[in-house]
Parts: sequence; structure tokens; C-alpha cells
Amino acid sequence: MRPKYAQPDKIEVTCREWPDHEINCSPTWCAVDLRDGNQALPNPLTPIEKKRYYEILIERGFKEIEIGFPSASADDFNFCRDVIEQDMIPDDVCISVLTQAREHLIRRTFEALAGVKQAICHVYIASSDLHTKFVFGKTREETTATAVESVRLIRELAKQMPDSDIKLEFSPEEFTDTDLDYAVELCDSVVAAWGPEGDEKVILNLPATVERRPPHHYADMIEEFNRRQSYRDSTVISLHTHNDMGGAIASTEMALMAGADRVEGTLFGHGERSGNVDLITLALNLQYLGVETGLDFGNLEVLRDELIQLSGLPVHPRHPYAGELVFTAFSGSHQDAIHKGLRRREELAEFFGGWKVPYLHIDPEDLGRSYERFIRINSQSGKGGIAHVLETEHGIRLPRAILVDLSKQIQAHADSVAREVQAGEVWDIFLKQYVRPGGPFQLINYWPRPTAEDPARIDGEVHLELDGKRYEVNGIGAGPIAAFVHAIRTLDIPRFSLEEYEEDAIGNTADAEAVTFVRLEDEQGGSHFGVGFGSNIDQAAVRAVVSGLNSILWGRS
Repeated sequence: MRPKYAQPDKIEVTCREWPDHEINCSPTWCAVDLRDGNQALPNPLTPIEKKRYYEILIERGFKEIEIGFPSASADDFNFCRDVIEQDMIPDDVCISVLTQAREHLIRRTFEALAGVKQAICHVYIASSDLHTKFVFGKTREETTATAVESVRLIRELAKQMPDSDIKLEFSPEEFTDTDLDYAVELCDSVVAAWGPEGDEKVILNLPATVERRPPHHYADMIEEFNRRQSYRDSTVISLHTHNDMGGAIASTEMALMAGADRVEGTLFGHGERSGNVDLITLALNLQYLGVETGLDFGNLEVLRDELIQLSGLPVHPRHPYAGELVFTAFSGSHQDAIHKGLRRREELAEFFGGWKVPYLHIDPEDLGRSYERFIRINSQSGKGGIAHVLETEHGIRLPRAILVDLSKQIQAHADSVAREVQAGEVWDIFLKQYVRPGGPFQLINYWPRPTAEDPARIDGEVHLELDGKRYEVNGIGAGPIAAFVHAIRTLDIPRFSLEEYEEDAIGNTADAEAVTFVRLEDEQGGSHFGVGFGSNIDQAAVRAVVSGLNSILWGRS
């Protein structure tokens, strides 16, 4: 039985060299959001929205912008007139307009371009057998003749606008589905018809209009096209990939390795079917490889949110670079590695010769994103994520024993609510369990004073409430904490021992708040943790002991 889908024809390669090449310089970028992207939106952009989108593209650094198909609609025609007449085109930006290879459409396009300083007239014609034979009923010879006549007309109309610099872009539509020898013949005929003068170049846009081939086939075709064409020095090889098979990024990167000079695409890949190549992802990939792209995608979340509003299309939470969750870890082992890596990122950068942190392939600060949001908590999370939240948002580094205990409390809460746990909830649980757990023991005040007989010993005066009754008790010890413990042991409370004690400061100034962590052990050997904050270590420590003691009194272990 014959397979339903035929394998694409093999590309006959004279010499495959591109896999050994590196991308070490930026392509020319052309944003086609206002044409290819706009025509694929469920609700096309209004004139006001289109103007704002155009401004965004300029703000982000694009120097070539395809603004529409003026001969196809009044909206596109009027927008083209607006950007020209209202002087909306910066001197270093070149607009591009699309037209089919049909005389009346080309003439209408030039009406739209009247008065422009510089522009690209992008003319296309279907070149694959699928289109020429089965859609339009044309031969290759007839297709070439139409293309050549159209280009000659564009040249003639351009010469009638001596104050305008009109460049030519030609696309053999469905290049990747076109016989390669015919694609070369067609493009050579077009370049010859235009007749480049001096350093003038024709843009040959070689699109994967529908992605029917794997990425390496596209690169093979680009490399072989360059090898076979007659006018390489007079042409700019442009790429325009679609994402039907999910390979648009890979296809474009490989084709750049194969010698292409220019890339057309859209922000977030907006386009028909599965979309165009995503220029944001592609540019940031190149930036990661050390290529200066000339594009600015800092404050990426701001850009993302505005484009969502303009286009009406959501951005997937796992979308590279821009998705809400791409710099977020839920897995406990990932969280722990990220937390440790971020704390040692300067050391890691020196060791590896550049940015390298577990599970983060770029520094999210380059995109205007902050570390505080990276690690989020759910029932799969571990100690690393909790530690990161408390350290980055509150400046607290928990001792391991308390961190282990807290992670159990957080996991139990996550299981009970069956959803992601917010950072605020982590903090609330921490306070409730270890700082202000409630209970019968309430500290009112504590005064540690050196004794008259021996200044090295401390007399601690404690004012407190136990089971609602107020007490004033004293104790003497070798230090403020020992004196406090001796004082409260005069009351009718369970016996306990102070097994672990650790202190720290929140902040680096003289006004930094003190924090103390303690582990008490009850008569049965159970551990009870307490955390205390205060203006000084003594006050923080006694509050931590009170919190741990309330845990014992409540019977929590």
C-alpha cells in the first residue's frame, strides 16, 4: 500500500559545507508583522493599533519593516500613505510593501509609495509545480515571463520616482517546494531583468512558505542555490520560514549557517497556520551565542503584554524567553540547584568563562526579569525553592534543620490546596509555625543586666503571661540566653533543653535586624524549632526560645 505522504525529494548537494560554519554576525532583520502577521490575526489590527505596532518595531531596532499589501486593501493603502505623509519613517528605516506579479496591482502599489524616501517593493510569484500547474495552470516558462515583465515594470515605475530610492525584493513562493534548478533559473532571470547598477543589490527572498522539509534540507537548498546562481555579488539572500512542522527557528539558523544574509519574520511568530519564525526567540538565541543583533528585547514582559493586547493572541507560558514560566522551577532538585547556582553565580562565571547557572541558560536580567519570580512552589517542590523564596524576598537564610521541617509544612499545605503555593503563603506558614505559633506562653518583656557581684554573669528579668496569668520571674546565667532559660524554668512548664542555636542579621547596615534560630528538645527527645526577630541578638534569641517552647506546650513535634 502506498504511503499517504510522499517523502520530499532529496537535495542534490555538490558539496555540503554549512554544518562547519558558525553564525558570527547578525542578519539584516525585516519584520513582517504588519503584513504576514496581521493577515493571520483573528481580528486584524485597527489603524490605531497598526500605528502603535509599527512604533514598537522601530523602538525595538528594526530597520526594515514590511508595512502591508497596499494594492490588496484600502486599510493597507491608507496606512502606507499615512506613514509617508505624516513623516513617520525615520531616516535609517526602510519600509517594504508586498505585491503580486500583476500589472494593475504593481501600479496601485506605486501610487501608495508616492513621495517615499526609500522603500522595498516586494513582488512574489508562485514557483512550485503544485501552484504553477495545479492552481494556476501555467508552465514554468509562462511563470518566468510574468515575473520578468513585472520586474521590468517595477524598474520603469521606480525610474519615474527619481527622488525615491526603490529597491527590489523578489520571492519565488514556496521555494522549498520548487525544483531547485528552476528556482535558480527564475531568480537569475529576475535579477537580469532588474539590472543592478553599481553596488545595488536585489533581495532574493527564498521562503519555506509551507514547512514541508526538515531544517537541514532548507540549509542544503540555500547553500546550493548560492553555489548555482549567477549573481551572488548582486543579491541579498533572504529567509522567510514558517513553522508548520515546528522547525522554523532551526531552519533559519541552519540557513544562516549556509550563507543567507537576511531574515523575515514576526514577533512571537504570529502568522498563518503554525506561524512564522519568531524573531524574538531567534534574535535572543543569536545574542546568547555572542552575536550583536541590533535588536532590543530588554523589558520583554512589557513587550509581551502589549503585543498580547494588540494582537489578541496569548503567549504560551512555556514560550522561550517570554513565557511566564520559562524561568520558573517547580521540581525540588531543580530549585535547589538554581538556588545554589544563583548564590555562586559570580564564582561560576569566572570558572566557566561566562554566565552558567543550573537550569538557566541565560541571565534573565538581560530580559528585564527578576530572580524573585523564578522559583515557585507546589507539591513537587523541595527545600531549594523554599530557601530561595525566603532568602530573596525576606533576606533569611534558614538552617538546614528548620528548612527540612518547613518544607514538610509547605508540602502538606500544597497537597491540601492542590495548587501552586504563592510566596506570600510560604512566608505566612513560616511565621505561623516558627515565629508566632501562638500558645499559652506570651513574652511581655525581658531585661538582661550584669549582676553586681560578677559583671560576666547576667541577671535576667522576665515579664510574661502563661495560660493568661501574668508572671515576673528572674534567673541568673552565664549569658542573656542562659539567664532567660533559668528564669522561665521557675515556672510550671515541661522540661526542655536548648540543643541548637544560630544567629544572623537581615541586611548589611548598622540598623540590620537580628534573627535567631533555635532547636529545643523535649523530655521525649522530640525537636521543636523557634525563630525570633529583634533589634538585637538578645531579644531575637529569647523570642525564638518562646516560639519553640509554645511548640512544646502545644504538643507539636
